[in-house]
Formats: sequence, C-alpha cells, structure tokens
Amino acid sequence: MNHRPGRRLTVIALVVGLGATALLPATAGGTPIDDKRAQAARLQDQIEANGARIAALGEQYNATQLQIDETSAAIAETQARVAAAEAEQARLRSLLAARAATLYKRAGGGANALLPEMDVDDVTDLASRSTYAAAATSRDEAIVDELTRIREQLEVEQARLEEVGAQARAQQEQLDARRQELESLNAQQMRLLDQTKGELQELIEEEQRRREEEARRQAEEAARRAAAARRAAASGAGGRGRSNAEAFPNVPAPSPGAAAAIAFAREQLGKPYRYGAVGPDSYDCSGLTMMAWRAGGVSMPHYSGAQYAMFPKVPLDQLQPGDLVFRGPGGSAHVGLYVGNGMMINAPQTGDVVKVAPIGSVMGAVRPG
Repeated sequence: MNHRPGRRLTVIALVVGLGATALLPATAGGTPIDDKRAQAARLQDQIEANGARIAALGEQYNATQLQIDETSAAIAETQARVAAAEAEQARLRSLLAARAATLYKRAGGGANALLPEMDVDDVTDLASRSTYAAAATSRDEAIVDELTRIREQLEVEQARLEEVGAQARAQQEQLDARRQELESLNAQQMRLLDQTKGELQELIEEEQRRREEEARRQAEEAARRAAAARRAAASGAGGRGRSNAEAFPNVPAPSPGAAAAIAFAREQLGKPYRYGAVGPDSYDCSGLTMMAWRAGGVSMPHYSGAQYAMFPKVPLDQLQPGDLVFRGPGGSAHVGLYVGNGMMINAPQTGDVVKVAPIGSVMGAVRPG
C-alpha cells in the first residue's frame, strides 16, 4: 500500500494581545492630536499583524485538510484489501469443506482431479487416502492462516490511519477556534480604531475652531491643516478596499501557462479575502494561486506549503511573472503570484482584498510551469 505517513502538524501558539498601551493615556510630551494619531497607528499595526496571523492559520488549516484527505484515501484502500483477504479466506474454507465431503464419499480413484498441481506419481506415492487428505488440508490451512495474518495486519494499519485522521481533525478544530479568537480580537480592535479616528477628528475640529478665533491668517491656516487631515483620514479608510489595478506592472509573461495564470488572478482584483475560500467571489492566498494556475493548466493542492514543495525552486534574483513567492517556514504562511517589477497579486488577510502589492520579505519561490 502506498500512502504518506500521518503528519503531525504543530499548532503554533499565537501570542496575540490587544496591546494595553492602545487603551492607556498617551505618553506626555506630544500634542493631543499627535498622541491620538500615534494611538491610531499602533492599532492599525496590530490589526495588520493579526490579519497576517489569521492568514497563516488558514494555510495550516489547509495543510490539515490535505492530510485528512490523504488519510481517508489510505483508509479506503486498506478496507478494500481487508475485504479481499476475507473473501479469499472464505473461498479457501469452502474449498476445504468441499474436499472433505468428496473424500468422504469417494472410496478411491480420482485423487489426481482433487489436487491438480500434483502429478499422478505424487498421488500414487501417498500411503492412503487419509494421508492424501491430510496433505491437501495442511496446505490449504497454511494459506488460510497466512491470509488471517495479512488481514490482521491490515486491520491494525486501518486503526492507525483512523487515529491519524482523528488527530488531524482535532487539530483542525483547534486551528479554527484560534482563528475565531483572532478574528474576534481584530473586530474589537477595528471598533476601537474607528472610535480613535472619531476622537482624532473631534480634536482636529476643536483645534480648528480655536485657531479661527484668532486672526484671519491663522484661521485659514488651521482650515488648510484640517482639510489635509480629513483627506488623509479618508484616504486611509478607503485605501484598503481598492483593487489597485493601476499598480499592475507591464511585464510580459514567459509562457502561455504563466500568462493565463496572471490573467485569471488579475480578474480577481478587488475580491475579498475569505478564510479557506477558492472563489469565485472570494479567496484565501493559496486558493487564489491554485485557481490561477489551474487556468494555466497546472493542478496543485490548496495549501501554500504543499505548493512550495511540489515545484522547481527559483532563485529570488531570477523571478519571472507567473512564479509563486512564499513566506513562512517551508512556504507555510503565505503565497502570492509574482507579476514583475517586485510586485505580486495576492489575497492578504481578513478585511483586505485581492490586490497588487510588493513581494516584501519572502523566503523562496517556485515555477509551476
């Protein structure tokens, strides 16, 4: 039987905190507006860090699903072999019973027909019919005993595989529970960030009113700063949802498959990230690359670590459009589709969308086709 041994995937203990400093008064020394901006920036950093952890958990979840699928296939194969061994046992036992009945009924002659693999001289050499019966029975019982041993070994292997599958399912439940905890934490932080931005806006407007009570020149200067701050806040709030298609590099693909994969991924720009999704309306990181390269004629598993393991490695200074770039040990945390000029299309994390982004710090790359 050809199957992969059960892999024990370690559930990484993710130490995530709300960041008590974000809830405490700002350190004295800056203006209230500066302090509030710093608080908002800290919250934004925490939200993005948690989003990256959630995406990494998604890939670990995909890895356990791949293990469950492989184990289920191995169990089915083992069950089929157990059934075949049992059927062969039953056939031989029936044959033994038929021989015994025939030997009992027939007083002599025809011995050669009962044991085709023995020639006439062999049968003639048997001292008596009882000796012949004992020889045939001993041989068949030895075969039955061997089949029993094989069946018992297969049943032990089936039990082991079922235990591996149960462990993978339990680990998958743990990963999903941690993901839910992180998503709940991120939702709390986003609400706190919205509140902080509202307080920041109130502080800006208050400062504007104070300055407008002074001379006209000071009032105009205050209005300009407030307008600039509002534009920055609006840009920060709306920037995460843009598909940023305008940032797409104009670099030709090196092969028809790579061109098809990039064209597919480009059509998904702006669609939301969703944990475990493979389209058509949302994706996680390895779901996007899997479906993109499926359009390019290449099949791969829905797990970034497995995608990294199955294709030829490419030095980072020799990247071509269509290559896959990875983060995390063995590519286990994140994957994106390289499109040239140091940019990739990827599905980053919860709350974000499929977009073009710099590849950043990656650990390796592969070339599917």
